[in-house]
Amino acid sequence: MDRWVSLLNQTSGNAPRTARSTGPAPAVIAALMIGFSCSPLLGKEGKVIRSSDMIQLIGVNTHMIYNDGAYAKLENVLQDLKFLGVSHIRDVLPGADSQPALQGRDALRRMVHENIKLNIFVPSGWTSTSIAWLRSLEAGVPGAIASVEGYNEINNFPPKFEGLSGPEAAKAGQKALYEAIKSDPVLSHVAVADMTGFEMIKEPTFSYGTTLAGYADVMNIHEYAQNGAPPGVWINPTRHRFYQNVGADVPKVLTEFGYSSRPESNWGFIGVDERTQAKGVINGLFDAARSGYSKVYLYELLDEKPDPEMKDLGFHFGLFTYENKPKMAARAIKNLTQVLASKAGVDKGGADMSSSDASIKVRIDEPEDNIPVFWIVLLRENGSPIVAAWRETPFWDRAKGSPLEARPIQANISFGKTCGSIRTYDLLQSSDPTSMHAGDSLSLTIGDYVQLIECAL
Repeated sequence: MDRWVSLLNQTSGNAPRTARSTGPAPAVIAALMIGFSCSPLLGKEGKVIRSSDMIQLIGVNTHMIYNDGAYAKLENVLQDLKFLGVSHIRDVLPGADSQPALQGRDALRRMVHENIKLNIFVPSGWTSTSIAWLRSLEAGVPGAIASVEGYNEINNFPPKFEGLSGPEAAKAGQKALYEAIKSDPVLSHVAVADMTGFEMIKEPTFSYGTTLAGYADVMNIHEYAQNGAPPGVWINPTRHRFYQNVGADVPKVLTEFGYSSRPESNWGFIGVDERTQAKGVINGLFDAARSGYSKVYLYELLDEKPDPEMKDLGFHFGLFTYENKPKMAARAIKNLTQVLASKAGVDKGGADMSSSDASIKVRIDEPEDNIPVFWIVLLRENGSPIVAAWRETPFWDRAKGSPLEARPIQANISFGKTCGSIRTYDLLQSSDPTSMHAGDSLSLTIGDYVQLIECAL
């Protein structure tokens, strides 16, 4: 999306591209008998996932080959990941014969020894030596390579492969990558994600047809909200149009998603302020969860370069500033992971998703603006359910370049059983409960970003 591939090819950097809307069919994450009641306007929400899986959904993009900015300080990167409670990153496969590449290799090697899991995408010019380096990481730290990914945004960075160029090179290179990973005795278990950017290539013959077999195990998508809008229009259960003909229910990942925190007005790809960035990031994570994505790699961990006068949109996508200070989005993610991993029912992934007798009802006052309320259930190992509820009303005035605060609506959440306490959490404020109540139900207001309501057992 940015300087990754261009740096490897010794070209200049680029800002994020225009997002594409996705296209039908949710993947069911887990099964649990849940009753719910709401206006038909609100849609059929109520999907259930383990709270530990929600934490593992979150990844972040890094740029460890950059030796001329914030990413040159590896200790800051490790500190920031620990702050977030996130252990998955996405980065480029470094080359072997340049100082940035050597720095990137050293950094990634250190990171896997700090229990960081890697999604690595390949640049143009990857070789068997590149695969051997991945093999060495996985052999040294089993599980270090979470996934391997094809070329990044081939519409912006056209690859070359064995004398081919353009879409044919991308397709041939993706197939060769899949074969290289799957034939390797150490890496064969690693999932291979598809390349990105092919949906922007106006080439009728460039299609996988009805299967990804031989090319990828995972559908791969980049989405960036336009006009400072909430993310749900782009991140939703529908299948991306380029994958419409793929017959199997193939897993899908979102390897780039985020908001720049440089406030702007006008149409198109524009930045927002830090509070709106935090709303968009948190909503996007839960949109991905309700839509069946197995992983979201936020773009990006750090603002890459100093830009105090806010001249460059691309230097403000970080969850942390160039000076390594957490933005509100970083604090919101930290609050989320701390709530979900708290001692109030630590989730080790063992919750019985099929035998739970939870009966959760969500009733919403019908909103005048016809904008639905989304909700999903996060289930702790001890059976405590947490309802995540939110609306996606406009939260940025693109004409004025300023934030909007929509009027909240009234909701009633009934857990169908007496709770030890009902705890509400505002992720933009704290990981501590903002209120605690007794009983089996709670009336509250739902605003324009995710709130958590837990029935603590």
